[in-house]
Amino acid sequence: MKFHCIVSVLLAATLAAGCTNDGDHSSVGFGTTSFANGRIKVSDNAATVHVKGAPQAVIGTSGSLQIGHDVIATNPAQQALLRDYYRHAAAVREHGIATGKAGAAVAGQAISSVAKGLASGNTDNIDQEIDAKAARVELEARKICLDLVGVKAAQDALAAQLPAFNPYAHVIDASATSDCKTIEKP
Repeated sequence: MKFHCIVSVLLAATLAAGCTNDGDHSSVGFGTTSFANGRIKVSDNAATVHVKGAPQAVIGTSGSLQIGHDVIATNPAQQALLRDYYRHAAAVREHGIATGKAGAAVAGQAISSVAKGLASGNTDNIDQEIDAKAARVELEARKICLDLVGVKAAQDALAAQLPAFNPYAHVIDASATSDCKTIEKP
């Protein structure tokens, strides 16, 4: 691993330091649970979707949907799609935390390996020691990509089957998942 890669890993670890999971206040980076440019926010019991010009939509873990102050009537198939949406959105959060932790482990390994290599005068093994940990970061990042594919699939199906969801049908667009098409499931 080149020196500039080590610096990148250390930066990732700094970002990972913002990851917490303290009961009901789980968060990913900088104290927020949001993704998709802040338009989807995930908590332990709901995914809240924000779009300009529409009230927020709250998707409960049970498959409920509330838009603004109105509870939206849904059928069992729509509820299943809403549960899928929440499940995939929550997975983005959980895999984000795992990616941050894996990044921190890489940073720790990098610091240890560099210090050990410099102290011994043998820097030849630094790459090997760090690459093993870096593979875990890549695996977790792939999971996030696949989670976004799941959110988009649920979003698209909801837009087709539930007219009230149409204002929220473009929060995750094709460009957000285009790189995921070549990724195999972990």
